[in-house]
Amino acid sequence: MKERHLALIVEDDSATAADLTEILKSLDCDSMVANNKKDALALLAGNTFCFVLLDLQIKGDADSIKGHTEHGHSLLRAIRKANLDHPECSYWLPILIVSGFAREADAAVDVMKDGASDVIQKPLKGRNVSEAIHRELVKSGRLSHDLCGSKPKRRSPRTGKGVTLAIPGDRDRRRIRIAVNEIPIPLPEKSLKVLLHLMVAHVTGALVHKRTLGAKGDQGLKDISRLRQELKPALEDGVEIIKTDYHGNFSLTENVTIGNCDVDKLTSIGDRQISALAAQLRNELEARQPEPEGTP
Repeated sequence: MKERHLALIVEDDSATAADLTEILKSLDCDSMVANNKKDALALLAGNTFCFVLLDLQIKGDADSIKGHTEHGHSLLRAIRKANLDHPECSYWLPILIVSGFAREADAAVDVMKDGASDVIQKPLKGRNVSEAIHRELVKSGRLSHDLCGSKPKRRSPRTGKGVTLAIPGDRDRRRIRIAVNEIPIPLPEKSLKVLLHLMVAHVTGALVHKRTLGAKGDQGLKDISRLRQELKPALEDGVEIIKTDYHGNFSLTENVTIGNCDVDKLTSIGDRQISALAAQLRNELEARQPEPEGTP
């Protein structure tokens, strides 16, 4: 008998939960439903799920009168913190946000930053739901449920062993994939530009002043803070690879090594600054490669 995937549906609207359950049945997928954060955490602790469908506006517990998006956001962060494992190009436990609130651009960015794999907008369409689920399972290396038991061990960068930053440059919807010790992290273009500035400076032994990154006067730099948060899922607790001299200068830590940067893919994004920084990084890396033995 063919094994079926098992999904967790977190949705406090019973009609929507029923619709999702029926859609999943058509995909040979069983499901368990929680209508609040507390019960969802209990189900997660006692079961192994292949993926999660999460509404943002849910109740905190069964006795709550009204749902709130903060419960959904905090549940997303809790699930992702407990499930940071990666295969080659995706989280092993995909979390797909099912919410009308995710239509807003800022909300979509927030949930992706907190570890969501994708956003499915309401009103629900069976084809959109099934395609999103299939896409995330394939990205995490699973075409069938029997592979769900072979969860990969997380590869965690350690400061003593060094951290390698690479940019394969693959598109992940509206983001571009980088890699931290082979752990994939999708970055928005704005954060990618900041990282490229830091990588070029690291190779040349320079510092990056906040004005180079767009800060004016004594204003702080939110872009650095945002990048730190986006890199955090691939780093052990307490590990930091971006440092400052507190005079507005930033740099990568000494244990960082710059890996492969796919300039062609980055150029295809169509942003002049990204293209220029990627080309500069490649040129600097090539200039520092040792000459082959026997070269006159």
